[in-house]
Amino acid sequence: MRSISCCAAAALIAAVSAVAPVASAGAAPLDPIPGNGFFLVGPDIAPGLYQTAGTASTFGVWINDVPTQDSMCVWFTYSTPDANKDNVVATNISMGPMFANINTTVMAFESRNCQPWTRVT
Repeated sequence: MRSISCCAAAALIAAVSAVAPVASAGAAPLDPIPGNGFFLVGPDIAPGLYQTAGTASTFGVWINDVPTQDSMCVWFTYSTPDANKDNVVATNISMGPMFANINTTVMAFESRNCQPWTRVT
């Protein structure tokens, strides 16, 4: 077995460190927020008023003059950092543009089938 000198080992570690990606410890909150996902307020997204252009579906499916849920954009805000539907603070569903108020009392935000959310204030 061959040993590596301390200088060679240090050079090898320096070379690997230079090409290895370093994870960002304090990444900035997302803006815009993607249209699908579950996000924690604080680490993932900042509190504020957000707007979406509406559904991300390219076409709507209507049954008896009512759009199906899969054709619509839906969002939820939660009082806890999990997706327990017992802790929903507010929700809305629409095919068209809408707003979501993610205030400082909200712990999490969930969006399904929506276009990206842009912070208004």
